[in-house]
Amino acid sequence: MHLEEGAVMAARGEVELVGHVLRRCLQVHNAVWAEEVGGILTSPQYSVVHSVAAAQSAGGGLLDQHSVGLAAGLDRSTVAGVIRRLEQQGWLRRERDPRDARRRVIGLPAPSEVALLGLAPAVLAVQERILAPLPAEARGWLRDALVQLTPAVTPAVAPAVAPEAATARDLRPGHLIRLAQQRHTALWAEELGARLTGPQYAVLRVLAAAGPSHQSIVAERAALDRSSTSEVLRRLEERGWTGRRPEPEDRRTRLVSLTDAGRTLVDSVSGPVERVQRRILEPVPPGDRRRLVEVLAVVAQGV
Repeated sequence: MHLEEGAVMAARGEVELVGHVLRRCLQVHNAVWAEEVGGILTSPQYSVVHSVAAAQSAGGGLLDQHSVGLAAGLDRSTVAGVIRRLEQQGWLRRERDPRDARRRVIGLPAPSEVALLGLAPAVLAVQERILAPLPAEARGWLRDALVQLTPAVTPAVAPAVAPEAATARDLRPGHLIRLAQQRHTALWAEELGARLTGPQYAVLRVLAAAGPSHQSIVAERAALDRSSTSEVLRRLEERGWTGRRPEPEDRRTRLVSLTDAGRTLVDSVSGPVERVQRRILEPVPPGDRRRLVEVLAVVAQGV
């Protein structure tokens, strides 16, 4: 798929939901990461180790747990668990800050520095592969746009640690896509609360557009894996928003369909859903927003 095709899709309204496109992009990234890096480190784990290493190399700066979370784009509870597991695996260590004994900082042992360097080619290959469908001039542009789209570390957020955390920020496109998707999830929760999740809406929207469909088709078009789709459909059926019926040509096969209540729901949440799309793109200059969706649509198709 080329950039021009992404523009055509956007014009048709097929990729106007930014969260849906980001979820597809993240699926592509995760699949490529598994192929290139394997189980050595997950992408969030790598981001934490990378941030610690970057801070150390930038004038010997050391980050505390909060600063690591800011640099890696992880919330407080998530970064605590990631750091704990990385400590247990020997990737990181906690130590007293030589400049302030009351402060505990995160350090990178020498063997981890060597291991991180060894991972660099595989991590680079992931970024090159997910950006491969784009023309060369669009790749740097996309990274810059994703930086705008995702929360940055600023002095207003953490005055004492912002310079070090900002220097250590992970700017891999794949990581920035993950942060953008997390931001979309947070905005979705603000606008729609617990009424309906993004993946649930994606399934309902697919059924509204395509009509009764096989579960595998719903999963593919909603950018969900098989197990997630089964769970989403179970919850939607419990609420009376979807149902199943035998396929006319093969009574052993059942098609998923939207109920009248489900169709009413899709119509009723169109306003909040549209606000999510507007809000997530607000940090990007107006003239770049459409192009960003088009470029992400290309990445979402995979190599």
